[in-house]
Amino acid sequence: MACGLFGWELIYRLVERDITKKEDVLIALTHWCCIKFGFKCIGLGDSKTLTESDVGREALPDGWSVTETYALRYVHNNSLYILKGVKTEADILLNLLRVSDLSVSMIHFKVEDVVQNLKGDIEALIPSYRDVIRTIQKELLEPVVTGMNKEATTQTTQPAGFTDRETRHSQDERDPLLIGQPRRGIRAGFDHNWDPNRDPLAIGRSDLDPFSPGGGMIFSPFGRRGRMEDLGAGIPGGLPRGSVPPGARFDPVGPPSAQPRRGYTRNTPDADHLPPPGYDDMFM
Repeated sequence: MACGLFGWELIYRLVERDITKKEDVLIALTHWCCIKFGFKCIGLGDSKTLTESDVGREALPDGWSVTETYALRYVHNNSLYILKGVKTEADILLNLLRVSDLSVSMIHFKVEDVVQNLKGDIEALIPSYRDVIRTIQKELLEPVVTGMNKEATTQTTQPAGFTDRETRHSQDERDPLLIGQPRRGIRAGFDHNWDPNRDPLAIGRSDLDPFSPGGGMIFSPFGRRGRMEDLGAGIPGGLPRGSVPPGARFDPVGPPSAQPRRGYTRNTPDADHLPPPGYDDMFM
């Protein structure tokens, strides 16, 4: 017998007389994997209470294979675990529950394909026993006991050179409900054109300076032409060309449109975007 199967022959000899169906073989092998992993069996059932009278043993308890379903209680590092096995038409489903935080893992096997005999050595019982043992360890025990499962590993793996700072930044960008500091470069309460290097005590000074980049209070048709506001929003057909001189300070005539026309960008509402009570009541 291979060195990696140390203890299996002893476990099997102790329960050989209790094995009457192929599902029993898989439960016995799963129990051996649990013992090898450091578990101790404390009895039958699915009670979620661990008492001082519960004593861990390496042997399976009496009556473990009497019913069609299996329920075994284990202890590992002072934590209670419950192993259940349920037979379906062609499969057996095994799930392991850690009672402390209700973490659970589950695997299943096609009984007729996996178990070939009820008596004999491990090669005769389960020809693919290596794959079965690997599945029990990697997909049933490790996900619950150590949290090492494939799904969690792939979700937390980051490309090389990807820093935690970049991770937090990407999370901030995609989570609109995140409460925290505003993103760098944009301060809360200001629009996207706000200059962080601007002197807060000099607000409005550019209106008094005719040589400022904005042109001051002097109208200039040759001024900066950046984003165009749709001044005719809300008016069927819009304003005719030339109605508003380029660069003029002009409030939109109609209400803001939910669908800006092509070539225009929608800005934030102006100062009178909140109408007073009863503004639309002609009898007031």
